[in-house]
Amino acid sequence: MIFGACYYPEQWNPKDWDEDLKIMKEMGLSSVRLAEFAWGLMEPKEGKFDFSLFDAVLKKVQEHGMTAILGTPTATFPPWLYKKFPEIVQVSKEGIVRGIGTRRQACFSSPAYKKATERIVTAMAKHFGNHPAVAGWQIDNEPGHEGSDVDYSPLALKNFRLWLKTKYKTLDSLNKRWGNIFWGVIYSDWNEIPLPAAHVASNFNPAMIQDYYRFQSDELVSYIHFQAEILRKYSKEKPLTTNLYPSPFLPITDMADMFSKLDYVSWDNYPVWGNQQEPYPHPLVTATQQYSRGLKNKPYTVMEQFSGVQGHDTLGYLPPPGQIGLWLTQAIVNGANQIYFFRYRTARFGQEQLCYGILDHGKRKTAKYFELKNTIEDIREFAADIADSPYKAEVAILHDIENSRNYKHQPLSDGLKFAPVPFAQVGYDIELATWFAGTNVLNVNAHSLPISAENDWSKYKVLTLPLYTMFDPSVVEKLKTYVAGGGTLVLGYRAGIKDKDHWMVEEPVPGVFGEMTGVEVFQFEAPATDKVGIRMGILPLKGAKFCEILEPKTAKVIARYNDSKKFYSGKPAITVNSYGKGKVYYVGTSLTPESFILLYRKILKGAGVPFGFLGATIERHYREGKKYNYQITMNHSSKYRLAGLSILKPFGYKIKKIPK
Repeated sequence: MIFGACYYPEQWNPKDWDEDLKIMKEMGLSSVRLAEFAWGLMEPKEGKFDFSLFDAVLKKVQEHGMTAILGTPTATFPPWLYKKFPEIVQVSKEGIVRGIGTRRQACFSSPAYKKATERIVTAMAKHFGNHPAVAGWQIDNEPGHEGSDVDYSPLALKNFRLWLKTKYKTLDSLNKRWGNIFWGVIYSDWNEIPLPAAHVASNFNPAMIQDYYRFQSDELVSYIHFQAEILRKYSKEKPLTTNLYPSPFLPITDMADMFSKLDYVSWDNYPVWGNQQEPYPHPLVTATQQYSRGLKNKPYTVMEQFSGVQGHDTLGYLPPPGQIGLWLTQAIVNGANQIYFFRYRTARFGQEQLCYGILDHGKRKTAKYFELKNTIEDIREFAADIADSPYKAEVAILHDIENSRNYKHQPLSDGLKFAPVPFAQVGYDIELATWFAGTNVLNVNAHSLPISAENDWSKYKVLTLPLYTMFDPSVVEKLKTYVAGGGTLVLGYRAGIKDKDHWMVEEPVPGVFGEMTGVEVFQFEAPATDKVGIRMGILPLKGAKFCEILEPKTAKVIARYNDSKKFYSGKPAITVNSYGKGKVYYVGTSLTPESFILLYRKILKGAGVPFGFLGATIERHYREGKKYNYQITMNHSSKYRLAGLSILKPFGYKIKKIPK
């Protein structure tokens, strides 16, 4: 188990370095992350390299018995590069040029930018690749964040047309598969095809937008893999990663594809940020961590772990004593085997002078420092024991990048739209997290897995699958095999009704899942955020966002709408159907988190999965280590809470050893 910090020696005086590293070591840290924004320092002029600063820092790191992860510095670039090649920047959907002076402005379709990337990464890899203090590489920094996963520049348009030509071969094929006969948008020349940028009223063809998102994902993934090839050539046997960012499905990039050629997943963990007045609910944080672990289904790294109040322009919530230590513990419990705190010391200047770190702007040791130091000391033995052990679970939620993209530009309901910042449409994220939260609050270990990954589903007793509107026939067959073999599938509304070309199927909802679910749907509405009453036996539930009126064929009704304001009160809302040796639950609405808990109690009991409710703020996990097994119970409340026979202090945790 490795604990470290993000360190920016270039922002401090050389005389500070020894003292900084000494303070880190005293805290229990053994590694630093360096250089992810240092392109301008290392290549001050084109082709002229100066690695002296980081040579000196790495020497100090080695002398202190520590290691370093080096970042390739391509998330920002020097002004001289933009001056020479102004075409290397992106253009926003609204036509704003992403000029120099900020970050993540690079156009991944630019040959000049790719060449400049090759030059700096090759030089870094040759120079630092075999340094004994270098433990590995982080490629770029949060690739695709802040809307940089979509680009509407002339070079993006050029490459999009080439991408389409490669995929469809002929314009006749493209016109037919996009359905361009609709509104007569029939292309007769590849150069007629635009980018689906800002529009006045009606949107572009959804099939076109979906392909544009796929293209943009391929451009970014290719760019990251391009860097990986260089590093593997000159820095052999050094593991490679890149760092993702909240929220899991905010980008249109296929992150499972991105990590297919990297060694492990890294995630930046901020349970609260900016002007938020309260943190994200703990099930949402666990859902994001399980997403990160699940991309490769093995331990992951937190490359930026919250260590102090964070923000660029405004600040908000101050974590009470114990909470940042609890967030550290939570990340490890969910499978992290490396933790790097962001950041060691708070910058005195620049855009992140409000991003507080372990230390503030000076060097006085803070309450944060001692809280994290004490937590590391307390959990170190446990963390080391489980660090590289599998996180075992009998339940998994499946997610799909194609449907995440689809729901960004065609969300179906205002209840499935949420954009906290202009570049983020995260309605799909919230729905997935809501489905995940039910099992989390019932204290069931659960995985979060890409639906396209080669995972053995037969080891799970329950699979949940929300918002699987756009289907892959091979996945449908795999799900049929899973259920027929005895598995339990919980399927969400609007499932299986659209193919990958964006064509709706002729069969009634749930389309290709009709036989498995034993229901049909012909009527539905989208009540947005309005709550609709439902009753499951004597238990009251609530739905929202989308409501389907189910018509059972072979399925059994387990819940009905129960709302005097709705004409369909009394009609089926949730059903269960036997299929082979297994069962398929069909949920025709978006349940509230509390309602999901009640539904999952029924589903988990039927599937033979142990569960237990210890309160809305209590989270319990079970982990297997090399020496012991463990039951970990965490209190995400500011009050003392009873959890079974234990009393947990505010933001406290208990790690119970269980002999093997």
